[in-house]
Order: sequence, then structure tokens, then C-alpha cells
Amino acid sequence: MTARDDKFGIDDLYIGMEIRDKNQLSDIYDTWILLVKNENSGTYTIQFIGKETNAESDRLFSQGNIVCPVYNDSLELEGDIYYEE
Repeated sequence: MTARDDKFGIDDLYIGMEIRDKNQLSDIYDTWILLVKNENSGTYTIQFIGKETNAESDRLFSQGNIVCPVYNDSLELEGDIYYEE
């Protein structure tokens, strides 16, 4: 499968999809996407998509993979920082 260079929306993504750069996911908010770096190329493979991390996503780290977590917080769009007390 060939990785594309354009940006993606959440509906475009699927497990096993290859992408070239995590910046292609910069328009997706409030969703965890875990990428695993492919050893012999400069691409990443999507291995997890979810609103929260879980045992499945944790397992990716324990398998010796090079994992790149991506999470874009929609609160950052507003430019304000909120603190919980």
C-alpha cells in the first residue's frame, strides 16, 4: 500500500493505513491515534484509533515498536488554557 501525502479526516483513517507524516493528522481532534514507525521506510502505520487509550493501545508500546502517539486537543483551538482545580 502506498502512503499518500495529503491531510486526513477521521473518516479517512483505518487500522493498517500508512501515512508519511503525523502532520497529516493535524485536522483530527480529541482522538488518540497511535502510529508505528515502519523500519525500512520513512512511513508510519496506524495501529490504534480511539477516544481513550486502553489495554490494546498499551500493548503496542510493550511489543518493542517505535510508537508515535498523536492527540490534538480541541481546547487548544480556542487559544485558552484551562486548569482543573
